[in-house]
Amino acid sequence: MDLVGAKCTSCAITIEHVGRKISGISDIFVDRGTSTIQIEYDGNREALEKVCQLVDKIGYEATIRIAE
Repeated sequence: MDLVGAKCTSCAITIEHVGRKISGISDIFVDRGTSTIQIEYDGNREALEKVCQLVDKIGYEATIRIAE
């Protein structure tokens, strides 16, 4: 998942902490250096969309990009 705008440690920690509470997300890691979010999830795209909504609500932007 691509991430725009969240450059500080506090932002990353918030996204990770709240993201782990989303049903279907088993782990989430924000990499500020590459502006990406890596997510381990149950395969349900709805969980990824909820992460995007969370990031948007915090004031940043996330775009789903599924690694192949």
